[in-house]
Amino acid sequence: MIYLDNAATAIKREEIIKYILEHTKDFDGNPESTHAMGRNAKMILEESRRKIATSIGANPKDVIFTSGATEVNNTVINAFKNSEIITTAIEHDSILNTIGKDNSVLLKVDKNGQISLDDLKNKVSENTKLVVIMYVNNETGSIEPVKEVGEYLSDKDIWFHIDAVQAYGHVDIDVEELKCDSLAISGHKIGGLNGFGAMYLRENLPSFMKGGEQEKNRRAGTSFVAGAYSMAESFPKMLEEREKIKELKEYFVNELSKIDVNFEINGDIEKTSAHILNIYFDDYKSDFLLTYLDMNGICASAGSACRAGSFLPSHVITNMYDEKRANHSVRFSFGYQNTKEEIDKVIEVLSNL
Repeated sequence: MIYLDNAATAIKREEIIKYILEHTKDFDGNPESTHAMGRNAKMILEESRRKIATSIGANPKDVIFTSGATEVNNTVINAFKNSEIITTAIEHDSILNTIGKDNSVLLKVDKNGQISLDDLKNKVSENTKLVVIMYVNNETGSIEPVKEVGEYLSDKDIWFHIDAVQAYGHVDIDVEELKCDSLAISGHKIGGLNGFGAMYLRENLPSFMKGGEQEKNRRAGTSFVAGAYSMAESFPKMLEEREKIKELKEYFVNELSKIDVNFEINGDIEKTSAHILNIYFDDYKSDFLLTYLDMNGICASAGSACRAGSFLPSHVITNMYDEKRANHSVRFSFGYQNTKEEIDKVIEVLSNL
């Protein structure tokens, strides 16, 4: 298999999983227990918190561990569910399916998949209490002007939340520079274990998960120590791999342009993250092309994996262009395990088609 769907979930890092399996006793204890095994697990959990906090320029006390970014997004939005919320038309489903339809304002995007800061300024009203913007779009890789948004909102009584899932490890993140009030990141997008994420909170919000007193009463539920460790250890590896991933994306585009395939890149490649490439193939519908690629051992996608394998046209590409283009677009997303030899094979398969 050639796996080019890393934006859905990255290939797990075997060396980290192997370490966890070989040291299971270190991860077995409940970190809230006072005995030796609990204290050992707590030590790993808090060291992982320190590393993850450092990776986004945050204080460890402001980082809360969760089951993933979906929980983070839901937590923030539910805290403002009765207020006016501004977000974009190309957000992840964990945002679009959570905001109230009657009190939400959706910002349009241009053909590069980017919002207009002036449009945001025009939409902000005295009723606006929350602005939610994705740092890097999960389907096109388009980078939103979140720093400019944070600067604009910094002197206003408006909470600013950033979904930084696709940015984490691929684009530098500093919560102080971004001037955000909260931020969501996820471990499995960089090679960590599924089911673990983190939330940066400048100030506490009402707890979304009710139960015990974990995470200093900010999020209930038994801590996933192995998930925290896998995310913390994956991040520095991701930083080392960024340049290689960027080169693979550039190589893919260059080689694709050499064969007789009618294609266009969705968005401005210069304004996208290095690991995501969304391509419009005028001659082939997405479902056909994905099936053909799959039959040749190549994994790609037509949009967000969170849409349960649906072949419905991407709402992101539809908002950037139109539904016809969305029905002919495929996302390739690159990871640390990919090689130029794999890219050559994909180009060969497309050439044969």
